[in-house]
Amino acid sequence: MLARRPLATAAATMTVALVALAVLSGCAAANAGTSEPSAASLPAGALRVAVIGDSIESGLGLDPSEAWPALLAAEHGWRLDNLSEPGAGFVAQGPDGKTFSAQVDRALAAKPELVLIGASDNDLDADPDQVASAMSQAVDRLRTALPDARIVGFSALTGSATDDDLSPADAALRRTVADVGGTWLDLGQPYRDRAGLVQDDGEHPTLPGQQAIAAAVEAMLGL
Repeated sequence: MLARRPLATAAATMTVALVALAVLSGCAAANAGTSEPSAASLPAGALRVAVIGDSIESGLGLDPSEAWPALLAAEHGWRLDNLSEPGAGFVAQGPDGKTFSAQVDRALAAKPELVLIGASDNDLDADPDQVASAMSQAVDRLRTALPDARIVGFSALTGSATDDDLSPADAALRRTVADVGGTWLDLGQPYRDRAGLVQDDGEHPTLPGQQAIAAAVEAMLGL
């Protein structure tokens, strides 16, 4: 469990994390991509996992290895494809002009056994019906192409939006994931409004904030 390692030493880690954030404060973004333990350290049967998400999952403002998907991959020996892109959503386009649909394309190519896909506050300005339709298309594509994969949807993570703001998108994705026999994780907001867990931008988690998200996902998945 993560509680045995990074989270058990959260108080000591906090100082280190804040120093690291000061060094990284000039960075506009963290590179998203594949984050996993070295191949030599993984057993042949290591679980292949793909994550579809936004800047929270990509670890914006931190090293990609400090994003919560990478923390879980390191803890559990996953072969991780963290496909998350800052600014992207089911309808919202990231800086490259792409939505979550492009991440789904990459996930299908990777043939994961577990897919984690989250709602995003980047879609708050989009038409709710359009968001719901895009969610359905994305999840249906995953289920059709990956019939044996476990599909896990999770609620939107944010440092600034309210629960009322996020509720429609969360509910839509929850229904869509349930329709294909997937698992839903209502993560709450593990880092929002918590001292030391939110970066200066008020939106993105610090390393201890990412650790808090990782612990919530781990507990709900029963890892």
